[in-house]
Amino acid sequence: MDKNAIQQNRDPIGYTKRTRRYPPIKKIEASEECSPAMASESDRSEDLFLVSLTNTEEKCKALRLADFMPSRTLIEAVVSPCLLNDEVFMAQKAVLSSRHTFKDLHFASQTDYHYWHERDWFVMIEWAKTLPVFQSLPFTDKLALLRHSAITYPSLVHVFNSPNHGLDTIVFPNGAYFDRTPEPTRPLGFNKKKYQMLDQLLKPMRQMGVDTTEFSAFKAIFFLNPDADDVDSNAKKMLSDGRSAITNALYRYMVKNKGAEEAGDRFGRLLLLGTVLATMAVEMKEAVLVADFFDQIKFSTFAKQLLFGIKAETS
Repeated sequence: MDKNAIQQNRDPIGYTKRTRRYPPIKKIEASEECSPAMASESDRSEDLFLVSLTNTEEKCKALRLADFMPSRTLIEAVVSPCLLNDEVFMAQKAVLSSRHTFKDLHFASQTDYHYWHERDWFVMIEWAKTLPVFQSLPFTDKLALLRHSAITYPSLVHVFNSPNHGLDTIVFPNGAYFDRTPEPTRPLGFNKKKYQMLDQLLKPMRQMGVDTTEFSAFKAIFFLNPDADDVDSNAKKMLSDGRSAITNALYRYMVKNKGAEEAGDRFGRLLLLGTVLATMAVEMKEAVLVADFFDQIKFSTFAKQLLFGIKAETS
């Protein structure tokens, strides 16, 4: 795939009904691949932030596997200080829990699905607070971004962090797993989602061998979507600029590690996975609304606040 063949007036990681653009990415010639002296101050700043994203991803893994799980409302979670930036907290609390290790696999129950979604939403909010662009946004725009990613963020984390037990199996840290086995007790839309995760996320990411830096960048690019529902027009440029900086740094990283020719193909393949996430987001939003309406799934109070909104959140 030729990087330059990607249409710049189409957003590969936004909803398809939108028209948000990516700014053109500066082409890097093979002779420039290892020339730090030629990099601009802007490039160096972007590259340092990519390193920071990678380091933060490792902290997210530690927090995800720890025992600690706060009991708080969505508003309290968003406005509270970032736990990932608290060195004392991370040293004392972000310690691997024995509950999050396993010897034997067992088929995931509804309790497992709920548990790991709740944990990943908790980590998602703490991770988002490490992003300067997110922190600079008004409260309502922060909520809009979190809701935009609430359905797809756990899927992305599940896929990337799953131990390798084959292309048809995703394993949670406690040994609970799901595969192609039909689950008639779950809503139809949720079964469809897991097949999408296996075929359109797990398989290509495993085939590409996506590393932590690439994953952390891709996750941030998808999250900082200026076309997320309910994002204010004043925040769109900030989000677009923040996303573009990460996109540029990711491409330079790929060129440095894979060479200019392979980087173009790899860059395009990774970003186009965002189309899968965008499709899943639209379909799963409908499935979640149906499941809630017919009381097919018992959502926690926190999940309802994140997925369906808070009546008094703007007050």
